[in-house]
Amino acid sequence: MTVLDPPRSDETEARPRWRRFRRPSAVRLLTVLVALAGVVAIVLGTLWVLASNDDSLKLAAARDQVLVEAQQAAITLNTLDYKNVDPGLDRWEQVSTGSVLDEFRTNRAQYAKFVTDSKRTTQATVSDAAVSEIDARAGVARVLVGVDVNVQPEGQSPVLTRQRLQLEMTRTDQGWKVSKLAPVPTPGSSG
Repeated sequence: MTVLDPPRSDETEARPRWRRFRRPSAVRLLTVLVALAGVVAIVLGTLWVLASNDDSLKLAAARDQVLVEAQQAAITLNTLDYKNVDPGLDRWEQVSTGSVLDEFRTNRAQYAKFVTDSKRTTQATVSDAAVSEIDARAGVARVLVGVDVNVQPEGQSPVLTRQRLQLEMTRTDQGWKVSKLAPVPTPGSSG
């Protein structure tokens, strides 16, 4: 033995060299891994708590919800079948609130007559949409929606019309509904 060698007991001498160093290393490694897992759990738990209380997540969820409901409302308000007008007008009322709902109810008979007399079917799809403004606390949002409307007069070829709408959406107990509706002029159009 040299001065640098630690004293050995009979038990240490009897164990193979690979077992002498492995057990203490495995225990240390396991201890380090458990400690590291604990630190990771604490950090991730803290981040989760902070994120779950973050207003920006609530705002993002509200924005996503109003966007989906505005797109569906734009489709509903631009889809009607002259052979089955009343259910279509019922759907108009279901996606609207405030002055828009009042207008639909007040003018329902005239809308029904116009659609029936024109013998047209319209089917809308949304080409694009974006929330331009949202106040989730007040429950109001503005959404710009590009709508492609396939207009099919009876006995004629369909005509595709494209329009842009600005929908003001108001949060109600039944979800977001259209409270204001206005066409957005395109460049080169009059109005």
